[in-house]
Amino acid sequence: MRKLDLSESVGTLIALAAKSQERLAEIEIKKQLGLTPAQWKVILVLNMMDGLTQREIAEKINIDGSTLVPVIDKMEQSGLVERKADSKDRRNNRIFLTKKSESTVDSIIMIILQLRKIIYSGISEDQISSIKNVLKTLIKNSDDASNQIKSASGKTKP
Repeated sequence: MRKLDLSESVGTLIALAAKSQERLAEIEIKKQLGLTPAQWKVILVLNMMDGLTQREIAEKINIDGSTLVPVIDKMEQSGLVERKADSKDRRNNRIFLTKKSESTVDSIIMIILQLRKIIYSGISEDQISSIKNVLKTLIKNSDDASNQIKSASGKTKP
């Protein structure tokens, strides 16, 4: 029986590196700002595109929509976000940053940039650029392969 050494797998190493960086950011942002991971991720997503629905936010930060509801409730109580009824569909709420959370955005970004300096220590700009290019290629190749498989499985056989 063949065995697969996942400790040297590019995919495993990418996942571990991403998780390690995320964990560091979670610890530091909690320590400095008192925000949970879901809270600061909601703030960053809304900073890029304010007025999303809860479902759209949940998709962007990769959590279940029902898990996001109490997060948004707490953030609303803390004055970090506000819900407004969607003018096109009153069953949906759109979530917006408040002035309080807008000032928090700069702090979150500052922490992340400081952490990058630590994480990227000993890695040259050329190496960082190469890593980004390789990762973009891996993503493109994986997406292309996924799309080909979906297309092939969707075709009916004569």
